[in-house]
Amino acid sequence: MIELDNDQSVLSRLVGRWHGTLLHRAAPDQPFQQLPGTSENRWVLGGRFVEMTLRAGTSGDMWSAVFYIGYEKTERRHVLVSLEPGDRHVTTRLGEWRPDDDRLVLTSPQSRAVCDMAVPGHLKLELADEPAPGKEFVRFRADYRTALAPVIAKPTLPREYRRFVIA
Repeated sequence: MIELDNDQSVLSRLVGRWHGTLLHRAAPDQPFQQLPGTSENRWVLGGRFVEMTLRAGTSGDMWSAVFYIGYEKTERRHVLVSLEPGDRHVTTRLGEWRPDDDRLVLTSPQSRAVCDMAVPGHLKLELADEPAPGKEFVRFRADYRTALAPVIAKPTLPREYRRFVIA
């Protein structure tokens, strides 16, 4: 088993199966859509990142995204890579763990993501975009509780490194 350091133990609190409500909108002038949602979070890449697979809605109105959250030891900061297929863009945010309010806050020049874990068994996520300076809007907000089904929460073993070339 891979031993967790302090920053990985923060991330280990994200691992598991979560369910709750997600509020989502694509633009600041649109109202929020309230959707039932899940987040299935597991260790990947040899325990270096937590993969968060978020799904919300019903079969006719589905929204999904995948987040990878890890810790860069050399830079002493957390990193979040988000893949949102409906928006067709990939965003990288950098940030830090704030133990005083039990939150992980990650930012990029045009966005901010917050993982709030202040209450055990409760996870709040918020993603805000800033399409123009001073014009921030909340794109989605999720309020999750742990699901009843158990999930294995230990990091997976590292796999052999493979290089892929995309031409």
